[in-house]
Amino acid sequence: MSDPPPAYSVAVEASHASASTDYTIGSSGSTASSWTESDLRMVRSSRHFHDQFDRRLLLHGCNVSGINKLPSSPDGATHVLNEGWWDHENVSFVGRPFPLDEAHDHLSRLSQWGLTFVRFVVTWEALEHSGPGQYDSDYIDYLRSLISLFPKYGIKCYVDAHQDVWSRHTGGSGAPTWTLDLVGFDIRNLKVTGAAHAHNLNLDDDDPAPQNWPSGYTKLAGATMATLFWAGDTFAPKRQVKRGTSAAAWGQESPDEMVGVQVFMQRCMIGAFGALADALKDLSAVVGVEVMNEPHPGYIGLHSPYSFNLKKDLAIGLFPTAVQSWALGAGHSVLIDHYGPSFPVTDVTHQTLVSPPEGLTAWKEGVECVWKEQGVWAWDEKKKEALALRIEYFDHHPETGTPTDWAKDFYFPFCRDFGARIKEANSTWYTMVGPLPNEPCPKWTPECQPHNMIYAPHWYDLQVLFTKSLGFMTANVQGLARGMFLLKALYFGRNGLRKNYTAQIREVVQSGYRTIGELPIILGETGVPFDLNGKQAFASGNFAWQERQMDAICSALERNLVSFNLWNYNPLNTNQWGDFWNAENFSWFSQSDVTQVKLDAASTEDERLNVGARVLDAVERPYASKVAGIPYTSSYNFKILRYNFSYLNPTDPKKFRTRRPQNLAMTDDPPIPGTSPRSRETEIYLPRRRYGGLGKKLKVKLSDGEWKYDEGKQTLYVLHTNLSPGFVHTVAISVEGKVSDGFLVIAGLILIVITMLCALSQYDQDWLVDKAMAKFEL
Repeated sequence: MSDPPPAYSVAVEASHASASTDYTIGSSGSTASSWTESDLRMVRSSRHFHDQFDRRLLLHGCNVSGINKLPSSPDGATHVLNEGWWDHENVSFVGRPFPLDEAHDHLSRLSQWGLTFVRFVVTWEALEHSGPGQYDSDYIDYLRSLISLFPKYGIKCYVDAHQDVWSRHTGGSGAPTWTLDLVGFDIRNLKVTGAAHAHNLNLDDDDPAPQNWPSGYTKLAGATMATLFWAGDTFAPKRQVKRGTSAAAWGQESPDEMVGVQVFMQRCMIGAFGALADALKDLSAVVGVEVMNEPHPGYIGLHSPYSFNLKKDLAIGLFPTAVQSWALGAGHSVLIDHYGPSFPVTDVTHQTLVSPPEGLTAWKEGVECVWKEQGVWAWDEKKKEALALRIEYFDHHPETGTPTDWAKDFYFPFCRDFGARIKEANSTWYTMVGPLPNEPCPKWTPECQPHNMIYAPHWYDLQVLFTKSLGFMTANVQGLARGMFLLKALYFGRNGLRKNYTAQIREVVQSGYRTIGELPIILGETGVPFDLNGKQAFASGNFAWQERQMDAICSALERNLVSFNLWNYNPLNTNQWGDFWNAENFSWFSQSDVTQVKLDAASTEDERLNVGARVLDAVERPYASKVAGIPYTSSYNFKILRYNFSYLNPTDPKKFRTRRPQNLAMTDDPPIPGTSPRSRETEIYLPRRRYGGLGKKLKVKLSDGEWKYDEGKQTLYVLHTNLSPGFVHTVAISVEGKVSDGFLVIAGLILIVITMLCALSQYDQDWLVDKAMAKFEL
C-alpha cells in the first residue's frame, strides 16, 4: 500500500504573524519568490502545496539545465565528433550547468526573475559512466556544493533523472553507454545499421537533420533498450548477466549469480540515484527526485511489428517498422519509408534503400539479435525480407497470453522501487512521476503510487516544436490526435493562440486530477524554440513571435493555476549552436545576447543580470506565490501590465460537499473545502523592472483589506479582512500611465476598424461590427 501524503496536526502549528489583528502589513520580512523559509507540504485533497501556515503555493521556475545532459570533459556537444565521444567511460559532468565560481550570477538571475522552483537535470550517465556500481564522487560532490548555495537565493529544487531516447550514443541522453554494451550492441555500428540517429554521427549536409532525434525511440537501439529495461525478464529472459558485473554492494553479495538485464539495469539506476540522494539528503533546498524524464515503453504494447501507431510515435525522417529495424540491425538491406512534415501529421515522402556495409551488424561479434534469440522474427532468404514469427509478442504476455499494460505491469513497480530508495535517504521528499509523452495520466490508483507521489507531466506545441515555425494559425495537436474535427482544432491570432494553449494544458492538468485526485501537479517541461521561422530573429533582433508564444504558454499556465518549470535556462546557449544538444534552442538566456556594449550600458546590478535575456517581458511575470486561501483565477496582460488574481476562503469540509464528482475535476472550479490558512497575508511576486522605478504609478484595487509594495523584495503584500467561508478576494494590479496610453492606442484602433467595416457594406452592417467587436482583444 502506498504511503499517504505527509500529515500534520494544525493544533500544534504556529500561525503567521498576520493572523493577529494588530499585524502591520509586510512586517514579516518575507519575499514572495523565496522558498528558503517555506515548507512545501502535500496535503490530501488539496491541488496545491501548502506552506507551514497552510497558505497555498504557486511555484514558478525552470529547468537547469539542458546542458546537463552532456559531459563537460571532453566536450559533449552533439555537433562535435571526436574520439572522445567514443570513450564514454572517461568523461566528467563536473561544472554542468556552470562552474561554482559563476554560480552567483546565474542563481541571482533566476531569483531576480522569480523563477525559484528549479527542476535540476541529472543523467544516470553523469553518476555512473565508468561502469556498473562505479559512482562519480567528484560530480556528486560538485552537485552538493552547488545545491548548498540555493537557499541564499530563495531557490528550492527537485532532481530530474533525465533521459531522451535512452542515451547519448542512441541519439539522446540519460543512461550510461555501458548499458548498450551489456546487452550486446556495438555502438560503432549503430548508424550504418539504422539502429540509432545520433547528431554527432550525422554532421554532413546530406545527413538527416538533428531534429529527427525523437525517431530514435522506435529505432532498434532505443526501443530495445527501453524494452529490456522495463520488461527484459518478460520479453527477453535469455539475456542475462552476472551480478558481480556491478561493483556496488548488491552486485558483490552474490557475484556469480545470473540475473536478467532488466533486474541488473534497474538496480544500477536506482543505486546511482540513491547514492546521489544520500549525498543531498540534509540539504533544505531539495524537495524530491523525479523517477525518469519522459519514459518510453519501447516495443511494449506494440500491436504489430509491421507498423507503429503514428498517433503516438512520431514518424519523422527514415522510419523503419520494428521488423525492418531488426533486419537492418542484423545486416540486411531494407527499403525504408521516409516521413516528412505535413499537416496535421507527418506523411511518407519517399522510400530509401538502406544497406549496411557487408558483414556489419548492430550487435557485437558473436552476439545474436535479442529478438531473433527469442524467436520473434526470422530472415526469409528466398523473399529477402524479415518475417515476424510472433505478431502479438509485445502486445500480450509471451507466457500467459494476457494483454500487456506497460504502466501497470512495468512502470508502476519501478516507480515504487525508485521511490522507496529515495525515501531511505529522506522520507519527506517527493517522488515526481510523469506519463508517456503526449499521453494522458495513467490510472494511478493509490496502491500503485510511489512514496509521496507528485504528478509532473510535460506539454509542448508539437506542431511548432518540429516545424520550428509559428504564424497566424495554430492547431490543437492533442485534440487532433484524439480525433477532434479539424476546423474545431484550429485557432487564429494572438488571442486564439492563448485559447489554444489554455485548452491543451487544461486537458493535461484535468487528466491528472481525474485520475490521481486532488493532489499537487507540476508541469515539469514546456517552452519555446527560439530558432523559429528560419531563425529570422537572430539576424533582426526581433523576437516578437517567440515572445508571443512564451506569453501564450505562461498565460495558459496561469489560467490553469498550475505550478511549472520552463524548459530551459542554459548558460551556454548561442544562436549558432542553441542548447548544444540536437540543434535545440529553448533557452531565453543566450550568450549571443551578452555583449560588452550591453554590459557597459547596464547602470545597475539588475540591468547587468538581465543582459543576455530574450523575451524577458513575457518571462518575468507577476504571480501570487503564497496565497492565504485557495487560488481561484489568474490572468496577466504583459503589454499593459495588468494582473488580476482571485482567491477564496476555504470552507469547512464537514459542512460543504464538493460541487463536482472527481471524474469531472476542472482547473477553473477547484474544490473549496479545506484547511483554513493560519495567515491573512498573501504574497505576490511583482517584478520591479516592470512595476517599480520612476514614472510608474502602481494601482492596486482590492475587494477587501490593504496592500503594500516592497520594491526591493519585488513583493506585493495583500492583507485581507473578510474571513467569511467561501468569500472570494480579488486583486487587480496595473500601472497608471502604461494602461492609459495602451487604452488610447486601442481605442483609436477600434474606431479605425469600425469605420472600415462600416464602409465595406451597407448590408449586414450591424452584424459585421458586432462580430468584429466580439473578436477584438483588449
